Amino acid sequence: MLHSIKWQQVINEELSNLLYQAKENQQTAAVSLLSLSILYGALHAIGPGHGKMIVTTFLATHPSKVKHSLILTVVSAFMQALVAILLVSSLVFLFNNSMRDVNGKAVELINLSFLVMIGLGGMIIFRAVKKLFSSGKVIEKHEQGDCHGCGHKHFADADEINTATTWQAYAGIIISIGIRPCSGAILALLFANMLGIYWLGVMSAFMMALGTAISTSAIALLTLSGKKLINQYLHHDEHKNSTGNSLLQLLGGVLLTLMGLLLFNTPTYGVSPIF
Repeated sequence: MLHSIKWQQVINEELSNLLYQAKENQQTAAVSLLSLSILYGALHAIGPGHGKMIVTTFLATHPSKVKHSLILTVVSAFMQALVAILLVSSLVFLFNNSMRDVNGKAVELINLSFLVMIGLGGMIIFRAVKKLFSSGKVIEKHEQGDCHGCGHKHFADADEINTATTWQAYAGIIISIGIRPCSGAILALLFANMLGIYWLGVMSAFMMALGTAISTSAIALLTLSGKKLINQYLHHDEHKNSTGNSLLQLLGGVLLTLMGLLLFNTPTYGVSPIF
């Protein structure tokens, strides 16, 4: 992680140099800038950050399909770039704000992303407790013989568990990650605007999102693969152990909530390349 942060700093300097060169209408510099932006985004996603914790915690505690996981990570990454572009464009072009003003608004969005993270954790906790309560009632009825021969299913199967992960949960993940603008994209946009090549800064921001999406998708796939290997090693079917899954989701929700509270109460002094 320390190496990835150092690499990001080196790449930031090189991105500035390439923007200067692109100002002189050097097509090679523009192509190199966009390629380096992808690398920056990939390294940015490898470093520490609340987005990775949200994705990995959710995927580790919820039965999720690969397609859904990849959609979540890709949309979240590009939302970060879009938020950065909308933030800088509106403040610089509509309100003629300074870099300090842009930085202040970015910090507000960062804190808002932590609040959404807390809300997401609370939603997971609520659903886990609800499942535990429902499972307890079903088991109690079954022991009392109330459901003998009724033909009703007492536990959700795999499809039902996946369906239970509604669009509200997915939206919460995307918003909690995506609403925090990419710091590298903000810096590239501001610098490109100073040089009068703002359009290249916009393209750089989207290339950073592409790099972030690639790394985060790889992390998501590793999470799902690791989860599958552990279940196979333990000879455990995650869809059958309803109580165990609910307890795991409860723990995941508590961890997300605590981390969100910790980050929200930690002073944020500016746009940092670390997160």
